[in-house]
Parts: sequence; C-alpha cells; structure tokens
Amino acid sequence: MAEEGIDRPEHARELAIQRLKMKQDFKGIAAGGAFAVLVCIVIWALGDGGYFWPVWVILGVGIAAVAQGWKAYGPSNRISEADVQREMERG
Repeated sequence: MAEEGIDRPEHARELAIQRLKMKQDFKGIAAGGAFAVLVCIVIWALGDGGYFWPVWVILGVGIAAVAQGWKAYGPSNRISEADVQREMERG
C-alpha cells in the first residue's frame, strides 16, 4: 500500500502537468493584473489626480501575483522516494 503524501516516480507526469498549469495561472494573473493597474492609473491620471488610489489595486495585484508565483515557482514541499531513502540511511 502506497504511503500518503509521498511522491512516487510514476506520478511525475501528473506533477509536472500540475506545475505547468500553475505557471500558466501565474502568467495570466500577472498579465491581467498589470492591465488592471494600467487602466486604474490612466483613470486616475485623467481625473483630477490627487490621492493616488491605484496603490490599493497595485497592492492587491501584487499580493495575488506573489502568492501564485510562490506556488508555481517556489519549492514544491513534496516528499519524494529519494527523500525517504536519504532519511532512512541517516538512521
């Protein structure tokens, strides 16, 4: 019976597909967020200026992009069979 939470080599393809989807999601969030920020800055600039309210949009887009970027490009936090074998050898 396979242990829960341990990645086996036969699951490598599914994990690679999952990572590629997360990278696509990140690119979509970054592009859509950049467009939203640009639109907000243009609206602000065409208005009377004053308080730079687009900073709140920039902050929200930045948080979303960092979170998705970490999931897509950060460490995987998965336990591989090689990790298990290394730990067993340590004793």
